[in-house]
Amino acid sequence: MDYRAYIMGEDGRISGVHEMDCADDEEATAKARQLLDGHDLEVWHRDRRVTVLKHHTRQ
Repeated sequence: MDYRAYIMGEDGRISGVHEMDCADDEEATAKARQLLDGHDLEVWHRDRRVTVLKHHTRQ
């Protein structure tokens, strides 16, 4: 719970956010990967950064 995927603009600023209800970091990361669409994402759990996903590394 309490996960967010922040969409990062080319200028390094947040350009959008997706709130996600996830059981753990792995599920949050997997859901965030589905959101990759030309922008980098930062996945956060409350005030802790979980991971950074680069749009060119989509798998």
